[in-house]
Amino acid sequence: MAILRPERGASGRSRNANAVDDCVSDTPKGSFPKTAHLLKHSDFQRVYQHGRRHFSGNMTVFYLRTQSEAAPEPNKAGTAKDLRAREDGGVRIGFTVSKALGGSVERNRMRRRTREAVRHNLYMLKNMSDSVDVVINPKKSLLTALFPQLSQEIERAFRVILQNCEVATRKSGRQETRLT
Repeated sequence: MAILRPERGASGRSRNANAVDDCVSDTPKGSFPKTAHLLKHSDFQRVYQHGRRHFSGNMTVFYLRTQSEAAPEPNKAGTAKDLRAREDGGVRIGFTVSKALGGSVERNRMRRRTREAVRHNLYMLKNMSDSVDVVINPKKSLLTALFPQLSQEIERAFRVILQNCEVATRKSGRQETRLT
């Protein structure tokens, strides 16, 4: 059995060889909290059926602008939790990877890479006035794509979502003022 011995760092201090180094990359730190995850099958189906699509080289992004809920109903289970998720940022993101794209190892790798790219670019959608549900459906080519390319595609998709939701908000605002 091998014994792990502390290594000496550049500063002369001893350092554990198994320690996690937070300075591995120069990419900005982001977050992807659990409240930003799209989890329910019915929510995925609603985004697919009623949402819009954005196509890119390595993925298809589906998105649907949703109405904010006014107040939770006390007799419905889960409503307060859903409302709390909306208050935290208004953006929920889900991932779907078809079994046709490969075995579980490849599918999980696609999901992890996509989730990491979303984590780095999620700040773009944090200050939206509306809430939006997003479903990302990767293509087989995502496995061989470089991470900066993947991150740029996610960034571009988020810009399109932000732009289209702002236009829809302005249009609906004009319609409400005409009605009153």
